[in-house]
Amino acid sequence: MEKIKGTGRVTVFQLLHDWPDSYCILGYTTTGHFGDTAVLGIIPVEGNPFEPGDLYGVAGRHDAGRFYGGSHDHARGAWLACLGFSARLTPKPETINIPEVGWELDMARKVNLDPGKSDSLYGNRAVIAGRLSLPEPLMSQARALLPEPAPARYGPIGRVG
Repeated sequence: MEKIKGTGRVTVFQLLHDWPDSYCILGYTTTGHFGDTAVLGIIPVEGNPFEPGDLYGVAGRHDAGRFYGGSHDHARGAWLACLGFSARLTPKPETINIPEVGWELDMARKVNLDPGKSDSLYGNRAVIAGRLSLPEPLMSQARALLPEPAPARYGPIGRVG
């Protein structure tokens, strides 16, 4: 995995990525010329059994092609760019917005969005995804956003609650 580093605004939020209770914590920032590359990273939380690993896989499971069209990579990248942009634009109350901080990403994958679809999506021409690190105590604050996993309960038909 390639490491990239940057400094800038970072938005940290929880993501319910698989219904009903599979959460992870993500960080979103941008890099490149005028911030034209979206950077999304999973913030690792030790013991989180629901950490998705591959954000492009998460995007694929959400049927990104249905909304964005184009190549499979374009659709999944566009979905991820929307995810980060939306978390920043309309943050949930527990979202952490850090105006200026150094960050590091273990880059798993970079996708250039299809130029034929539009000049940019949500201000981005490319999307990079991986695992994000921030300096302490921000990592601890970010990890604290993860909801406590509720124990699974099963009823006569299947899972309840």
